[in-house]
Amino acid sequence: MKLNDLRPLMQETFKGTYRLTGRVACFDDEGIPYLKLRLSSCASDIVVLAVIGSILIPEHLGHMDLVVVKGQVCVGAEESEILLTDIRRPLQADVAGLPALQTLPRTFCPKPEALDQLVAAVRSLRSAPLQMFIKRVLERRDRLEVFLKAPASRNYHHSEPGGLLAHSLEVAKNVLVMTEANEPEMPWELQELGFVAGLLHDIGKTYTYDTWGKPTATARLCDHADLTLEACAYGLAYLDRVDPDAALALRHIWTCASPGARYGATPAMTLARYVRDADAQSAMADNQRKAYRKRQPIGFGRLGSNVYWRPSIEAHG
Repeated sequence: MKLNDLRPLMQETFKGTYRLTGRVACFDDEGIPYLKLRLSSCASDIVVLAVIGSILIPEHLGHMDLVVVKGQVCVGAEESEILLTDIRRPLQADVAGLPALQTLPRTFCPKPEALDQLVAAVRSLRSAPLQMFIKRVLERRDRLEVFLKAPASRNYHHSEPGGLLAHSLEVAKNVLVMTEANEPEMPWELQELGFVAGLLHDIGKTYTYDTWGKPTATARLCDHADLTLEACAYGLAYLDRVDPDAALALRHIWTCASPGARYGATPAMTLARYVRDADAQSAMADNQRKAYRKRQPIGFGRLGSNVYWRPSIEAHG
């Protein structure tokens, strides 16, 4: 490829805010140095070119850093390329103005369909404070890649890459289903609160898995449930200012006692039960599917120490 052969398509411009998810230093056929950059958002992954010396590139740009870019679509002898005309670090106002979850990097999500569902669901929330809360929890560079890539468990339910995201989304949706079935009169504000509680109930696992899905040292020393409030601390501090009752309700839902638990306050709201039950049902349903994945779903199946049974049901005309 020769950079000097690229010709801009005047109507095809490029701009946006992305995460920097890859960088390779290259030379074209005439020895001109340039960077090949992979940029990612929740909706797309794009490779662009930055010609060294033609634009000012911020120093010390690191993996997963946010960048604001402008560029021009160009055509060459072989294929089209995007040549950057500007790249800079975003201002706080740039980030604040982005739609919810815009900066989750699609390139690192093994289940892009689940990511699309997550983004659509969060953006459909009517509560602006809850949207902002989720942004402050999930769009953190030290957490988001693990949330997208990690399994929900090591050997059982949703144990594949991206399982944590899929399980979290299932629980959140099932909380809404339970609420609508049992308490259709519940205010929408509380229903959305239940969705958020279900979505982030396992967020502590972003400390107990690494980006490769392997258990961390934290997993051996701490229970993931005890890390939920720590993972949500930045978002909860925001909710404490704008909607303190919502912040308190989330803390209660995530920390109240389950049956047989040694610690925790008695559940004081039905949403706490819905989150617990939705979590258990999502896990058991996936475990049951795995128990029969290599055989007919009839009779006894086993997954680890768990035993399942499905009766043979005959259709009668």
